[in-house]
Parts: sequence; structure tokens; C-alpha cells
Amino acid sequence: MQTIKLSEGTFTISRLLGKGKSGYSWLIENSDVKYVLKRMHNEPCAYYKFGDKLESELEAHARLANLIAIPRLIEHNSVEKYLVKEYISGTPVSELAAQGRVPPEAFRQLFSWCGRLYDRGINIDYFPANFIWTGEKLFYVDYELNPYSDEWNFENWGIFYWINSEGMNKFIKTGDHRAINTDDNSGKPITIPFTEKAAALILEYKKATGAF
Repeated sequence: MQTIKLSEGTFTISRLLGKGKSGYSWLIENSDVKYVLKRMHNEPCAYYKFGDKLESELEAHARLANLIAIPRLIEHNSVEKYLVKEYISGTPVSELAAQGRVPPEAFRQLFSWCGRLYDRGINIDYFPANFIWTGEKLFYVDYELNPYSDEWNFENWGIFYWINSEGMNKFIKTGDHRAINTDDNSGKPITIPFTEKAAALILEYKKATGAF
């Protein structure tokens, strides 16, 4: 069984939690202490350009920490290109989206975040796999941000993944991006069947939060 030595001791690498554009995330454990180890990879992404992935995430953590709920940064290694962060116990929003069960309170919290983020010229990665719902609180568990643009904000991009339950269910089971994206290389969601539902949610939660 693989292990990793951290400042707090030696941790067992238990299981793969997921893979994103920039790295692989693993659950690591030492007795009852659980963290997430994220190792950066060099795999290309057709619709996204990277600089130094680790430095970008550390900078994003510093900017986001006082704006929205994110896991604590535990430590990082600039040579081996990994970071360790707090493990948040809960349900991935991608699973809730696949079941059509994203709680209204999760939407409310996210729309409140959008008001703060947009004001500061920030977009985060609104894909639902980057969020955990604890039952009471929403966490953004990635450390990625980008300069704000309307094209990639929640209302015009992310929300369509949160409400496409059939597509998200198929994507989780098969990994087929065509279930949720217009094609494999665009990084753009299928929108046409969901525009009315998205518009209704946007109107409801913008009124409820008064965020933007």
C-alpha cells in the first residue's frame, strides 16, 4: 500500500477521489485523520491552457479563502508538485445533480458566492464535481479560479451541469462527455433543453440572495 510522508507523519494513500484538468486527488489517512492529496499532472486539456498548476492553485487558495467555503490548505511541495488539503465529508454535488436532488440551500449559497466573486473579477470552476454538500453547507473543494467572463460564469455555463440530471448520471457511469457537453473538445455544456429551467432558477435565487 502506498504512503506519503507529511510534516504530521506518514499517511496511507487510500483511494482515488477524482481526476480534474490539473491533477489527481487521493484520500490519505493516518489513524482518524483524513486529508486530500492532490498531485498535479501534465495531461493536456483541449479547452484550457495552464501555467504552473501548483502555483496557480496556491494563489487561488489565498484569494478564495476569505470569500467562499473551501478546504483548509495543510501543506504543499513545490518540487514534487502536490498539495494537501482538508478532507470535507459529504456528497459530491455531481451525484446530487445526477439524481436531480441538488438542495435549494446549496443553490442559495452558491448564488451568494457568485455575487462576491463577480465583484472581484473571479470565476471559479462551477462544474458540480468540484463541490461537496455536507447537508448544511456547500464547499468548493478545488483551488481553481479564472478571470471573470460572462461566457464561463455560473448562469451561462455551470448551471447547465447542475440541472442536467440525465446527462450527469450517464457521465458519472460512463465517462462520456457527450452526455453533458456539446462535443468532446469545447468544454461547453448542452443548454437547449434546459434554458427555461436555468432562467427560472437564476431569477429565483438572484431575488432571494440579492447578490448581483
